[in-house]
Amino acid sequence: MKTTFKKLIAILLITLFLIMTFLYLDAGRLLAEIKAIATSPGVLLFIFSSYSLAFLARGFAWKLYLGNRVRLTTCMYGLFYSLLLNHLLPVKAGDFARIGVMKAREPGITGHEAFNSVIVLRIMDTAILFAMAAAGLAFLELPLNGSVLEWLGVIGFVIIIIVYFKFRSFFDRQLSIMKTAFSGWRGIWIIGLTLFSWMLEAAVIYGVVWSGGNMISFVQAIWVNSITVAGQIFQITPGGIASYEATMVFALGANGIAAENAYTAAVITHGLKYLFSFIVGGIALAAHPVSTNLLKKWTRERGNES
Repeated sequence: MKTTFKKLIAILLITLFLIMTFLYLDAGRLLAEIKAIATSPGVLLFIFSSYSLAFLARGFAWKLYLGNRVRLTTCMYGLFYSLLLNHLLPVKAGDFARIGVMKAREPGITGHEAFNSVIVLRIMDTAILFAMAAAGLAFLELPLNGSVLEWLGVIGFVIIIIVYFKFRSFFDRQLSIMKTAFSGWRGIWIIGLTLFSWMLEAAVIYGVVWSGGNMISFVQAIWVNSITVAGQIFQITPGGIASYEATMVFALGANGIAAENAYTAAVITHGLKYLFSFIVGGIALAAHPVSTNLLKKWTRERGNES
């Protein structure tokens, strides 16, 4: 039932993207904005440095969660492998790549600890994204009528309930590790770094939208990013192609960006994230090569899990 619902939503988003492509694709505008960004070193530096710092913050958060008993490089390689696989495959095998890299490079970390850290931090990512999305609905002056907000609120509440009951037994089993990890200032740093990382990631959207001559505040960009990334729970295409763009067009439209401009910005933003995933994924592959068989194993594990 869960898989069927996910596929139905994903197909709906893909259909919406195809309709948007028919209505709003302007090859001339798209190429002109790509050229404008490519010939603006300051914009590129802002986008890629902010996106890199976002992953660095997540790497530090993961290291802290494991009690500083692992190398930061291991955390970064795991995150980069995860990002690359999630952009190449229609299923999210990235989390299993993170677990695999951690187990392979850090003999002092058990498989149980690696699995726990990745799943808990992933759930925390999702919770923070939904919290930021909800905060945006509450405090941003969005041109959405009351019924839309009510439906979004209901959907968010249902998702929270589903996640809670789905992972309740997991939380009970992993409670001792989680209590230790989130105790005191360490827990505050983990949550703070994760929150900060998602704010930094919004710089990609902010830079692309401003480069295209549209007006948006950084707070609005954070909300757009949270809605867009949270929507990738319905991913069934490599990197969430189509669902990413469709969700982002809606979010930008809610912030007053014209549909044709929002479409162009969404395509370029996703393209830049693909480029980044290939760059850092290539670095991870060169620094810590993984066999094709192991990559296939991670993919099969994700397939079996879903």
